[in-house]
Order: sequence, then C-alpha cells, then structure tokens
Amino acid sequence: MSADNEWLSPEYWQDRQFDWKHKIFYFVDMPCLLGTPRNLFDSSQQLKAEIATKEHRVTDDAMVLIQPGTLKGKLMINVHKPDDYDAYVFELEPSKLFSTVHEGPLKTIKKTAKELQEKVKKEKGVPVTNTFYWDFRHGPQMAGQRADRFVVICQV
Repeated sequence: MSADNEWLSPEYWQDRQFDWKHKIFYFVDMPCLLGTPRNLFDSSQQLKAEIATKEHRVTDDAMVLIQPGTLKGKLMINVHKPDDYDAYVFELEPSKLFSTVHEGPLKTIKKTAKELQEKVKKEKGVPVTNTFYWDFRHGPQMAGQRADRFVVICQV
C-alpha cells in the first residue's frame, strides 16, 4: 500500500490522534434504534441517489461516515463545497479526533465507542462531542461487502 492511500488500512486508524480541517459532508438521515444504525443499505442507496441528483462532487479521498443517534442518525460523505446553499451539506468544525479500530459487526460497535469515549475523556480531560463510525472499505463509490471491521472516531 502506498503512502498516498495508507489511510485505507485499519492499522492507520488504531489508537490515533489527528486534526481535521475543512471537511465538508453531504448527509441523509438514517434510522437508528438506541444508537444502533438500521437499514444501512437503504440509506447508502439514498445517499448515492441524492449525490447524483444534486450533482455534488465527492472528494477523491471521501469517507462514508455514520453518525449514530438515539432514533435518527446520519449517513454522510465528503463532498466539495457546493456553489449553492444545501441544507444537507455542512462543514465539520476544525477539531481534534481520536480513533480506534472495532473488530466485529456494526451491532456490537457501541462497546468499542464507549471505551474510546471514556479513554479520551480520561486522558484529555474533555468530553467527546461527536462519534462517527466508518467501514474503511467504503470510499467514494460507497461499495463494499458486509462490514466486519470499522473505525470509531471521536471528535472533541
């Protein structure tokens, strides 16, 4: 794997701290049940269709992130800043992020996310503001087999 795409490796994300600046995302709402995403495939199809219909340009290094919620979360992808206002496009504020790798299906990811959130709060002394999940095999084309490994990312 070349240095240009080392970020596609799970090892790259294991116990990392990094900064994100100027990350712009397009999102669709996604049903969740007590913080566990549901109908990920349907939401992915909706995201693909809306990106194509609205002619948003997906970035070359796009990530498809899941932001879980109690009953409703978001499925989002990196896009270039659109020329016109779109209520479903937002810029993630510049922030520090912490990541780790979760081995197992999406339905078991909450334990890993909670462990990372507690570790960040203990070591950095600040609470986590957002948590995201990423199946690193899903890139700009949003293609991939059923996920059994995810990256958990906590924003402070």
